[in-house]
Amino acid sequence: SPNRYLPILSPQIHNIFKKTVYNITIEKDVITLKIGKFDSRLKKEKPTDDSKQKKKKSRVGRVLIFILNAFLTCVLVGVITAIIVGCTFAVYVKNNIVLEIDIEKYDMNITSTTTTTTLYYYDYADRTARDGVAKEMAEIHGEANSIYVPYKQIPQTLRDAFIAIEDHRFMTHKGVDWYRTIGAGANFFLGFMDEFGASTITQQLIKNISGEDDYKIQRKIQEIFWALDLEKQKEKDDILTLYMNVISLAQNCYGVQAAANTYFGKDVSELTLNECACIAGITKNPSKYNPVTHPKDNDDRRRTVLRRMLETEKITQEEFDAVIDEPIVLNYTVDKSSSTAINSWYTDMVIEDVMNDLMEAGYTQQAASMLVYSGGLKIYTCMDKKVQDLLDDAYKDGLIGESETDIFPAHTSGMPAQSSMIIIDPYTGDILGVAGKRGEKTGNRIQNYATQTVRPAGSSIKPVSVYAPALEAGLINYATVYDDTPYEFKEDNTVWPHNLPDRYDGLTNINSAIETSKNTVAVKVLNDLTLDYSFDFCKNYLQMNSLIDLLELSNGTRLTDKGLAALALGQQNYGVTVREITAAYSMFTNAGIFNEAKSYLRVEDSSGKTILENEDIGTVVLSEENAAIMTKMLTNVVTKGTASKVTLKNQVNCAGKTGTTTNDYDRWFIGYTPYYIGGVWYGYEYPKSLANLKSNPCITIWDSIMTELHSDYIAQAADGGEPLKTFETPETVISARYCRDSGLLMTEACYADPRGKSGARAEWGWFAKGTEPKGYCTTHVMVRYDTLTGAVASDCCPSGNIANVGLLHIEDRNFPQQVIITDAQYVWRNMSDTTEPGGWWGDPFYVNELGGLFAGYTNVEKQYNQFCWEHFDFTAFKRGELTSWGKRKWY
Repeated sequence: SPNRYLPILSPQIHNIFKKTVYNITIEKDVITLKIGKFDSRLKKEKPTDDSKQKKKKSRVGRVLIFILNAFLTCVLVGVITAIIVGCTFAVYVKNNIVLEIDIEKYDMNITSTTTTTTLYYYDYADRTARDGVAKEMAEIHGEANSIYVPYKQIPQTLRDAFIAIEDHRFMTHKGVDWYRTIGAGANFFLGFMDEFGASTITQQLIKNISGEDDYKIQRKIQEIFWALDLEKQKEKDDILTLYMNVISLAQNCYGVQAAANTYFGKDVSELTLNECACIAGITKNPSKYNPVTHPKDNDDRRRTVLRRMLETEKITQEEFDAVIDEPIVLNYTVDKSSSTAINSWYTDMVIEDVMNDLMEAGYTQQAASMLVYSGGLKIYTCMDKKVQDLLDDAYKDGLIGESETDIFPAHTSGMPAQSSMIIIDPYTGDILGVAGKRGEKTGNRIQNYATQTVRPAGSSIKPVSVYAPALEAGLINYATVYDDTPYEFKEDNTVWPHNLPDRYDGLTNINSAIETSKNTVAVKVLNDLTLDYSFDFCKNYLQMNSLIDLLELSNGTRLTDKGLAALALGQQNYGVTVREITAAYSMFTNAGIFNEAKSYLRVEDSSGKTILENEDIGTVVLSEENAAIMTKMLTNVVTKGTASKVTLKNQVNCAGKTGTTTNDYDRWFIGYTPYYIGGVWYGYEYPKSLANLKSNPCITIWDSIMTELHSDYIAQAADGGEPLKTFETPETVISARYCRDSGLLMTEACYADPRGKSGARAEWGWFAKGTEPKGYCTTHVMVRYDTLTGAVASDCCPSGNIANVGLLHIEDRNFPQQVIITDAQYVWRNMSDTTEPGGWWGDPFYVNELGGLFAGYTNVEKQYNQFCWEHFDFTAFKRGELTSWGKRKWY
């Protein structure tokens, strides 16, 4: 029909032809249009057979052309899409994928003859200068759950079992099984199989060594590239050997030798075909196919392994038939450590540190464990043999010295409390010795209360979380005064925080607050410092990593140690380790430089190559002046404060801080000398009160052990040898006198303070040059006082009774409830002329000015600042003839 071609004509032309006879023919690419006058008499000619055939051929041609065009279009679209995808993938690989594998992680240099790791310590002539001789300390032999076994010792049957069930084309592919990879990709989108794994043994090894096992496309792509690269650099036998030594096989077993020991009590070379199938079957899901806890599932998997071995011609039909129905007989024992030598606390700590650092460097736990226990490493530790031997002996039986003094308090009933201690070199951060628990050590890598257990630190954290950073920030100095009064009054009429002992002393300077461990002052300084500043200083500068920034529990509870109680009072959610907080104190003895505590200096592999190193890189966190000033204040804690029972102070410079936690669950003392820093914790394994102890046992433990450690230095000095070291004070730190109630220079009113003799309120302190007090005290004001009646005088008092005294001008004590404050009776407040003086019943003279609030009182029978009502003419005051001070009014 001609009409089918009309759409190719424009509408305008079509309108012209509406009443015109036309005929259209198509030959190849030429369209012929014949036009004539419309004649209704014209009749349609019948098509001939030739024209029908031509039209039929024309239609077939058009269909073929359409199909060809469609095909070519699809090809073109496909090519363009492939180019786009390829370019995108190339950019993605360039930006996100590391093409070359870190081959050092796979070059463990482990052989059957170099599996013993050796630890060394140094006999130093000068530890700070690292001048010493390395001496052998201990050997680490492979534990039952992590033992390396060389290729030749692994039976061929076990190798075949793993290859058959995990990667039957292992010996022929180049690291990636593309058939399985494509199949796994299709399965990912189509889901035609419940389980379809694409990882080859090479890829599984990479996952086990790198620890990258999240289900992300990027991880799989990265794994593919690394697998291809690894197989270019390693032989198949080496890859298979390493794989079979690091693979997880349940029951905390890593590697086939550990599994053979654990499940069958034999060497891997002695395994039967059935036992090989049993072990190889665990790999897919160690939890599900554990032969101890899930024997039925393991047996089903064992049968699957044997069938795959038969299918891949690793075993014959006769071998298969002989064992397929044979049950597995385990020779499993829970405790396999009885024959293993017990390591010292220090050795265990080094093992943990080296393994953690290896994992931080990219090794998985099982790979790091294998390297430590079977890699023939040489680990050069920071241990001081004298220090460690002393701690081992003291914590084993509680006795020390020739007199065998018992350093632990007696417990009359129940299980004795636990304790731990760590001793660190203040100038290098070297951990010289550690005791993880009381009593004889009974196992390896058991709970260490000094390095692993976290407990709330109590007041021992105040110097590092509050006072040192506030001093460095210029917020406070030695003499800065805060008011020792409650920070907060709660709705239930309780006050917070309390002090220990439970009293408030009023105006208190920083030195005194540290010396007596004032909770209120610590909270108020921290509030001014800000929580963010304090937390950042502890967490990021002092590496107290146990502190919690934000932790959300499964029940939705959110925990944080970024709070006043946690940072000012040491009431953390969980706590810190003895190691962390003891190391933090190194900044005070080391001129403001903090060194993170370390247990080893370097680790070499079996070929002598250094694979880990702990360099002495200190971080300046305080100025030299502020570090010395903090030491001056912490020395006062030992000489006359909460740690005054330390006896070593009589011979060697000592400084430190005590700590007691909420409900008296934990006791602490972190103390230091010019030679050592020692941190001691004391408490129960399962926290309960220590309130029955009259004194802090940590002080006794610290004092006993430190006295023994310093005995040689003391003896040498006494014999005319090297003089004892002292805490160094830089020339830029000077002493100055100030009023202890204001922190400013003394005035006549300060000397007239009624507490003690004249000048009793004067105190000497230490300041960085330029920060010493310059202004004069404005806190003390001179007040007329009736010495006969013992009260604040009015003009009505006889002049012969009058003396001038210095009272404390404090206007901001306005409490919702009454509080006992030691210095409250010496406070002066402004009072209007029309307010009736108080003091009839021993109240402060200004009591009626408070408007229903309270300003605190001293728990004595008669307040020093009561009003002299005996001489005051209250009648005249009521008549309006006198002011509140007895001055005559003139109208």
